[in-house]
Amino acid sequence: MWVILWEEVARTTFGPDVNTWHRRNGKWHEMHNVLGCIDGTSHDIFGAATRTTRGIVVIDNEKNICHIHSGFLCHDNDAFAYQQMKRIGPGHDPDFPANGFILADSIYPNTRPLVTPYKANEIARQPGNEKRRKRKLNRLHKKRRVFVEHVINEIKKFRVIGAIYRHTIARWELSCIVELCAGLAKRRAEFINDLD
Repeated sequence: MWVILWEEVARTTFGPDVNTWHRRNGKWHEMHNVLGCIDGTSHDIFGAATRTTRGIVVIDNEKNICHIHSGFLCHDNDAFAYQQMKRIGPGHDPDFPANGFILADSIYPNTRPLVTPYKANEIARQPGNEKRRKRKLNRLHKKRRVFVEHVINEIKKFRVIGAIYRHTIARWELSCIVELCAGLAKRRAEFINDLD
């Protein structure tokens, strides 16, 4: 039954086109071209020894889930999982505007479209005005990137992925279950917003 539900939810939930991304321009006036955030999450699988799969979640600047890629079987960090997933950018799947940016934490590569915060040693070598500017950008970065943490928390409210997964399954099945939970979390958020 969950496979049928996943097919329905996955088809209607993810993958905004470039025009939808363009409409997000300017939503965060202090970071005009920042269109979203990215972060990783892990899911524990119970077995002979507990294993972990990693997933990557991309949200837009309105806190909508735009892309989720899960099932990287490893204990490695988010940067490794990001290197393994499909490219994000113009003409790729997921498609993304050339002039847009996505906020990421410092473990990710600072390559387009990702923007990571300045490191402390980078800031320390700068003159006074530049130090203040970079510290301000880091504060704005942190303030906005926390949204993706909130979205991941909403996904993990589903016990099937919020706790140790105890079912014997193929890795692709857990990926689909994570996508299903993400889609249901998004629909729950839309329903709550409609009530407000």
